[in-house]
Amino acid sequence: MTGKMKFSIITVCKNSEKTIENAILSVINQTYKNFEYIIIDGLSTDNTLNILEKYSNNISQVTSEADSGLYDAMNKGIRQASGDYLFFLNSDDEFFNNNILQIVADNAENSPELLYGDLVVSNKQTGSISLQKHNKLNKIYLLKNTPCQPATFYKREVFGKYGFFDTNYKIVSDHEWFLRVFLKNQITSEYLGFPVNVFNIGGLSTDKKREEKLISERNEMLNKYFTKFERISYDFISKNFRSLTTMPVLSDLLNMIFKFKIP
Repeated sequence: MTGKMKFSIITVCKNSEKTIENAILSVINQTYKNFEYIIIDGLSTDNTLNILEKYSNNISQVTSEADSGLYDAMNKGIRQASGDYLFFLNSDDEFFNNNILQIVADNAENSPELLYGDLVVSNKQTGSISLQKHNKLNKIYLLKNTPCQPATFYKREVFGKYGFFDTNYKIVSDHEWFLRVFLKNQITSEYLGFPVNVFNIGGLSTDKKREEKLISERNEMLNKYFTKFERISYDFISKNFRSLTTMPVLSDLLNMIFKFKIP
């Protein structure tokens, strides 16, 4: 049954002929039908555009034009979206199952600005599958991780309120955005507690050739949001005492010294 909440699903792609069809099918096969599907293509030269044409009746908007990178394309999708919540589905990923939108709609009664869940990571080369949980949100966690962008639903208004993705960062702009909204602002969020998406290893952020650029961007980003003391102390706690940060009494004692909890 179509509900009142509307989702905007956004897929950014370029030369994605090997994977884009699975992504599209995971969207159009959702049991919850009150959504729009927006695809931002970066002038593909393979068979991607033909595949998009094949499913044109199921896609709300297709834009195929040059961009300055992944986050520029994501920002274009944001500007086109009209849904209550936005979700970015990578062109080589898929929803965990066909009921995800329905389950999320049923769990969004409080209408937080962010809804984020867990991620299933699939390595098709090795056949390994693992579950990444994102349920321990504090500054120590954010130093190393972020509420996973491929498993996050964003209220549309948050981008006008807190800003779009910073296109000066080519690899870690999603992480920077989360640091911005959690550490410099007081965004409201809710952990869903279930896997939302299947993330297939091999995208921009997992390409070894980009490791040097990733390290440079990451250091610049972390220096912007953490002091040197915070980086050293949080890294030490993460490596040696991370489990204590989730124990009620001990975490409060540690927080008195290191102030790692988010207000």
